[in-house]
Amino acid sequence: MSDNKDKVDKKIRNKVRFFMVMFIISLTLAINAIFTEMVPARFPLIAFFIGLGAGLILSRIQKITWDKDGERIVKEFDLVSGILVFFLILLLIFKEKIVHQFVNFPKINSIIFSLNAGIMLGRTILIRHKVIKILRNNA
Repeated sequence: MSDNKDKVDKKIRNKVRFFMVMFIISLTLAINAIFTEMVPARFPLIAFFIGLGAGLILSRIQKITWDKDGERIVKEFDLVSGILVFFLILLLIFKEKIVHQFVNFPKINSIIFSLNAGIMLGRTILIRHKVIKILRNNA
C-alpha cells in the first residue's frame, strides 16, 4: 500500500490508520484489564476471535472500488462503521447493565476491549486485502 499511496483515497488510508490506533488502544486496555482484574486469558481470547470474525464480516459489506476517472481506489459511504462505533460506545457506557447478565463483572472490561480489538483488526485486515487486490488488478 505504501508504494501506491497516491492511488488510494485519503479517506481509506485514514480509516485504516484509525482502525489500527483503535486496535492498539483496545488491545492495550484488554491486556491491562486481564492483569489488573486477574481474569483468565481464555475469556478475552475467545472475545478477540469472535471480534476478529465480526470485523471480517463487517468489512465485507463495505464497497471499495477502482475509480477509472480519478485512477484511484475509493470507497462508498460506510454507515456500518458509524453504527459499530456507536454501539461500542454504548456498550462501554452501559456495560454493567447489558453485559453483567452474561459475564461476571470483573471480566467485562477485558472482554469488551478484546472484542473491540478483534473487530478493529479484522476490519483492517480485510480493507488492506481489498486495496491490495484492486491495486494488483489495475496496475
